[in-house]
Amino acid sequence: MRSAYDLGMRRLLLAPCAFVLAAAACEQSSTSSSAPPEGEGTSPIDGDGVSTPSPGEADPTREDASVSQSKPLACVTNRSDGGSPDISVSVDGSRGPHGAAPAKVDPRRLVGMNIADWRPQDYMPKVDPAFGAYLKGLRPGALRWPAGHRSQEYNWERGGGGQSGDWTLTAAHVDAFVALAKSVSAEPVIALNVKRGTPAAAADLVRYLNVEKKYGVHWFLVGNEPDLTDGVIASPEAYAQKYVAFADAVRGVDPSAKLIAPELLTGAHVNGAHGRPDWLTPTLVAAPGKVDGMSWHYYPLDSGQSNPTSSAIMSVPHLFQETAPDWRPASIAYVDEVMPALKAASDAHAPNAGVWITEFAEDPGPGAGAGISDTVAGALWVGDALGRYAEYAPAAIFRWVFRTVAEHGYGLIDKDALPRPAYGAYWLYGREMGDRYVAAVSSSKTDVAVHASLRPDGGLAIMLVNKTESAKRVHLDIEGFCVGTASEITLTGDGYGSTSFTLGGQAVTPSTVETISTSAVGDDRLFDVEVPGTSVHVIVYQPPTS
Repeated sequence: MRSAYDLGMRRLLLAPCAFVLAAAACEQSSTSSSAPPEGEGTSPIDGDGVSTPSPGEADPTREDASVSQSKPLACVTNRSDGGSPDISVSVDGSRGPHGAAPAKVDPRRLVGMNIADWRPQDYMPKVDPAFGAYLKGLRPGALRWPAGHRSQEYNWERGGGGQSGDWTLTAAHVDAFVALAKSVSAEPVIALNVKRGTPAAAADLVRYLNVEKKYGVHWFLVGNEPDLTDGVIASPEAYAQKYVAFADAVRGVDPSAKLIAPELLTGAHVNGAHGRPDWLTPTLVAAPGKVDGMSWHYYPLDSGQSNPTSSAIMSVPHLFQETAPDWRPASIAYVDEVMPALKAASDAHAPNAGVWITEFAEDPGPGAGAGISDTVAGALWVGDALGRYAEYAPAAIFRWVFRTVAEHGYGLIDKDALPRPAYGAYWLYGREMGDRYVAAVSSSKTDVAVHASLRPDGGLAIMLVNKTESAKRVHLDIEGFCVGTASEITLTGDGYGSTSFTLGGQAVTPSTVETISTSAVGDDRLFDVEVPGTSVHVIVYQPPTS
C-alpha cells in the first residue's frame, strides 16, 4: 500500500514545470491520502524496522504546499555560469542508484551508534550532559549494546549456571542503557551472549526486558563475530546449531523478538572471498524463517597488518582506494561486491532479512584508528563510504564506536567529550540527507565523490566529498527534480591530518549542536559550487513555492 508520503513525493517529482528537466517531471497525479504513516506512535524503529525520517522535519502525511495542481512551477534552468569545472556531477531525482528504483532507507538508521558498555559513567546513574547532547545531536535511530567482544564476555546476573563470562551484566546496567536509548528517541538493540552464555540466560534476559519491564525491545543480535579466530566456535555449522537453540529459547519467551545473525567479523566470510569459509549460508540454511537480519562488520584497514605491502596497511591513500586485489575488503568499492552477495543470500534463504552493518569504522586493529579515524581523513571516508552503502538500502549501519577510552581513535567523541571530524560527517547524514537515495555520478569519484537523496520535506540533498587537498569547482547537472532555491553547509578541516573541524564555519559544542544551520545559496551559484579541499559539502535544493 502506498503511503501519503510516497504519493506526495510523486506529485513533486511529476509536477508540471515551466522548464522541462526530465520527461517524467511533467506528469500530474491527483491521488491523495491522509492516512497516518505506518508505525506512527511507536518507537523510532518498530517491529518491522519502520521509522519516521527526520531530515527537514516534514510531516509525511501533509501534501507539500509548494505543489500546485493548477499552476505550473517555475523551475530554475539547469544552467552553467560558463566557466570550466574541475568536476562534473549528474544527479537524477527520478531514478535510483545502480539502475534500480530509489534506495529507500531510514536516515536515522544510517547513523546508528555502538555504545561502550565499558564506560557506564557516560549514561549511569544518569546521562552525562555533554555525552547526551552530542548523541542526541546526531539523531540516531538505534543504539547497539553491549558492544563488540564484550557482548560475548558477560554473565547475565539472573542467567544461572553454564555461563563463563568475565563480567556481570546487571539489571541496573540494562535499565540505564534502555533509558539512554529512550532519552534520544532511539531503538535499543541488545546483543545476546552466544559464545559464553546459554540459551536459558538469553531467554531470561529477554524475559526481564519485555515481559517484566515491558520495554518492548524488538531487535536482538545473536553472537558477535562467531567467525573470529578465537576457537570458541569451531565452524559455521557449529554456530548455526547454537543459533537455532538460542532463537528457539528467545522466541519461547517473546515470539515477536527479531533476531539478527550471524554477525560476521569480515565481508570475506559473507561470500567465501579470498578462500575464506562462508559463515553466512550455513546459518540461513539451518534456520529457515528464524533470521530477521544478517550482519557483518566493515573495517577496510588494519593497524595490526604485518605485511608491509598489504593494501590494508593504515594510510590515507589506502583509505580512499577504489580497488585492492590482495584483500578486496580494503577497497572503498568493496560495497559493490559484498552488498549484492548479501542480497543474493537473503533472496535465496531468508527473503525478509535485511542487511545490518553493526560495526562500521576504518580500523579494528591494535592502533584503533589513531591518526586516521580521529582526523579529517576519517570524516571524508565516512562521507563517501556511508553514502555508498546507503545506496544499497541497508537495514541499519552502526558506527564503531560513539565514545570510548582515550587511546581509541575510532570514537566519535574523545576523552574530553570533544567531537572529532567524523562526528561532523555523521551529523550531516543524520540531519541533512534524506530517505530515498537516487542516481548520482561524479566525473572523478576518486577526487570528489557524490551521493544524493530525496528528503521528506520535498528537497533534494546532494553531498560532495572532496578527498583532495585542493579546492574543486563542481558543476551539477540535475534532472528529475524541479529546482527553486538552495541552501548549503560544509564540513571543513585543515588537511587530512587535522583533528579539528567546523560545520558551516561554526565549532560544534553541546550548546551549538542543535542550532547549526545551512546558509542560502545565491541564484548564480545554484549549479556551480566551489568545494574546499578536504571537505564534505552538502547542498539542499528545494522546489519553487510559486
